[in-house]
Amino acid sequence: MDFTHYLADRLIKATVGSIPYSPSDKVYLALHTEDPTKEGLSVTEVEAPSYNRQEINFTEPVNGECTNDAQIDFSTATTNWGEVGWVSIMDAQESGYMLYFTELDNVKNILTGDQLRIKVNEVKLTLT
Repeated sequence: MDFTHYLADRLIKATVGSIPYSPSDKVYLALHTEDPTKEGLSVTEVEAPSYNRQEINFTEPVNGECTNDAQIDFSTATTNWGEVGWVSIMDAQESGYMLYFTELDNVKNILTGDQLRIKVNEVKLTLT
C-alpha cells in the first residue's frame, strides 16, 4: 500500500522533527470507486446505506511488512455500491484521515445482495 501525503508528513515529523505522532487506537478498511491518490481523497469512498468501514488489525511487523490478521467481512449490499477498485486504511470509523491506499488486483462490481470479503493476509503494509 502507498502512503498518503498526510501520513508521510506525520512520519517524517515524528522521526526527524519535533512533533510527535500518536497513532489511532483502531484503523479501518474503506472501499473506493476511484483512485483516492496520495492526497487521500475520501470523496471516492463508497456511499451506500449498507456500507460502513470495517476495523482491520495487523500482524506484528517483520522486516518492514505486516498483513491483516483476520478475514474482513463487509455488510451485504442492500443497493449497488458500484465498481470498487481501491481500498484504503483510515484512522477513524467515520471521517478522519486516510493513511494508506492501494488499487485492487481486480475491480469488484458490488451489486445488491453481494458481500465483499477480504481474506487473511490480503492487505499488506510494507515499509522499505
